[in-house]
Amino acid sequence: MGKNIDDRIKVITEMEKILNEHGEIINELEKAVEKFRNHQEEYNRLSEYYSSEEYFKDLELDENGELPDDLARGVLSEDAVFNLFGENYNMAVEMLEIATEILKNH
Repeated sequence: MGKNIDDRIKVITEMEKILNEHGEIINELEKAVEKFRNHQEEYNRLSEYYSSEEYFKDLELDENGELPDDLARGVLSEDAVFNLFGENYNMAVEMLEIATEILKNH
């Protein structure tokens, strides 16, 4: 019987660890999702800028060398913004897939 109780203690200990770890992960995820959700308005501003006449004017200023050399201008790079758009979309899809899997298994 001693070995059986040792096995049960081992399982209980493992399950306790999972319980605590998953609780911490959920807390971190809640914070990250809230931050992600709250920043979507800013993200939408970037999206609107990227397709605006203002963006193309700024791009032309850059191409003509009229902007300061030390100005950070990754936003004028098509790749950086396009990649961010893809990452934002992929993150939304991944959240849906995870939620769907959780709901199917619950």
